[in-house]
Amino acid sequence: MEEIIGIPMQSAEIGKLTEALSKFQGSVQQPKLNKSVTVKTKEGGSYKFRYADLGACVAAAAPKLQENGLAIIQTIQGHTLVTTLSHSSGEFINSQMPLNQQTLFSTSFQSIGSMITYMKRYAYCAILGLVADDDDDANAACGNHVEYNDKQAGGRSPRAQITGAQLKNFMSSFNEKQSIDELMACWQIIIKEHPTLSNNEQLVQALFQRASILGIEELGTCQNSTDIDVLTERWKEIWPAVIQDKTPFGNAIAQKRKTFAA
Repeated sequence: MEEIIGIPMQSAEIGKLTEALSKFQGSVQQPKLNKSVTVKTKEGGSYKFRYADLGACVAAAAPKLQENGLAIIQTIQGHTLVTTLSHSSGEFINSQMPLNQQTLFSTSFQSIGSMITYMKRYAYCAILGLVADDDDDANAACGNHVEYNDKQAGGRSPRAQITGAQLKNFMSSFNEKQSIDELMACWQIIIKEHPTLSNNEQLVQALFQRASILGIEELGTCQNSTDIDVLTERWKEIWPAVIQDKTPFGNAIAQKRKTFAA
């Protein structure tokens, strides 16, 4: 049985689960699309599409899950969101979505929670076969301007508007920075103007990659284990996730320590 990062993808048998899931999918009503988004295309036109938030998805699925002896469990294990579809027989299927650094670097806990909720919704619907949104024809991925119309809870303003070209420029600016201090200053300027970009996976990943490169370059100046200790303490204050185990910088630190210990 295949495993990813030590988590089994499914139980040895899934026949009873598959039968129950088939009955569930044949009887469940698709969630109500209770939110709307406006897309502005590159050519200047626009159109709307709708989607169901996580609450609407759970409300639609929960009664039929119970009727068929099914349950959904979502947990965060390390840097991974694990969604488990389990059956009363003990059979199960897991799906995994890496959180990695995308949700670990944020200006607020609220931003981290927002990203996790977003990913939970997609994982929840994917494992059950629910349809939770209209097809936006990949407009956001193609760089078209996407404007979210519904306000956040508590009457806050709609999400900040951003284009694909702006996003590309922001990522390019990271590569121009020659020190972690310059990089972090650049990041603070960006999210001050566009706060919701702290949740943008592409942007945060580009930031993480550049930070890793700068960190590894800094590691090259270390002459002994004491220098590495000083470096790691400094980076714990800057961005702890960058030096964690199994990250590029974390692996480089471990290898450097072995070199000094030899």
